[in-house]
Amino acid sequence: MNTAKQINIMIGLMFVGLFGTFLYFIFDNGFNAFGLDFEGRQNAAVVRQEKTNVERGAVLFSLNCRACHGLTGQGALERAGLPGAPLNLEDNRPPELTEAQVKAKADRFNGTITCGRVGTLMPPWSRDENGPLNDFQIEQLVLLITSEFSEEGWEHVVEDGNHSDQFGPRKQLAAAVGPGDTTIQLNDASGLIVEDALRIGGDTIDEAYEVLIILSIDEDTGSVEVERAAMGSKALSHEAEVEVYNGPLAPPDGPIIGAPGTVPPCGQKNAEPEAATGSAAIVSISGDVEFKMSDNFFGLDEAINPTLEIAAEDIVNFTIPNVGTAIHNLRFAGPDGEYQTDDDFVSDPDLISGGEEGTLEFTFGEAATFPYRCDFHPTEMLGEVTVTG
Repeated sequence: MNTAKQINIMIGLMFVGLFGTFLYFIFDNGFNAFGLDFEGRQNAAVVRQEKTNVERGAVLFSLNCRACHGLTGQGALERAGLPGAPLNLEDNRPPELTEAQVKAKADRFNGTITCGRVGTLMPPWSRDENGPLNDFQIEQLVLLITSEFSEEGWEHVVEDGNHSDQFGPRKQLAAAVGPGDTTIQLNDASGLIVEDALRIGGDTIDEAYEVLIILSIDEDTGSVEVERAAMGSKALSHEAEVEVYNGPLAPPDGPIIGAPGTVPPCGQKNAEPEAATGSAAIVSISGDVEFKMSDNFFGLDEAINPTLEIAAEDIVNFTIPNVGTAIHNLRFAGPDGEYQTDDDFVSDPDLISGGEEGTLEFTFGEAATFPYRCDFHPTEMLGEVTVTG
């Protein structure tokens, strides 16, 4: 072989090598030009790993967090009285947030899960603070909340929760149930226990569910007498053959993290005992009123959780700044005295983050007394409204 042929072969091999390197670069890193979009091995691996971590975060949430934050992670927006903050929100993830905003949210959630939140029921979950989770598991929970794949993760939470709550063998409604019925008919009533909770519905993340308390059981007929609309849920209609699940665990009622006299985790300050220093006074109001929300009490003219006195037919325009760090809202039960019914007066928005502000317009035409509260801290932030005739 002469020298010219050798040179040509070497040049050809060099071009083959360069072309192969170029193809591998595209395969590894992806390509997006001329109307072509190829994800690439490296990007696909990153996406696959993030989805896996979101799914693992969903399992952790289902096992550890549902009692306070709910089956769908929406807290009191899902069911009245749940003390955990709503987490399954568009405001916590892309595309609503920029990359920098996602990082800021993720850092805040990581800190809260690691150290708990003083003044609330949220405990520290980090092993460094005697909790059960390692740093990587905490990061998986944060990804569940803030990842672009968060919605898929919450669907996995519901799926995993329903699987955990299934009876064995499965139980179904043998006949349809209306909102006013106090007895339900099951295909199999064996194994049920009086005073335990049942759940009907919630098969998907968008499906509302109802919690019922068992009052009596007839295993021979499958008839079960129940208390409807329990644990802050609403009475619903349910079709025959709908699956019936074990009911949710009741959220804890204490202890408050960082209460005065205790040592708060992560070097945080104790919860401020300001609520104890004020007075639950009667305050007459009209017109424009600023009703502050702190962690965790309402404040007006130095009164804590005051009784609000309003003249019949007066229009009161509340401005409701959240001067704390926890999520709050304001809800007046209507004249029926019951929360989560059609006559409620609720702040706009119904979820007010720390540093943000809400509004509420209130008027009522006759003498009445009914309660108000924060849906997220219903045992601490509460009071009464008295409408005078």
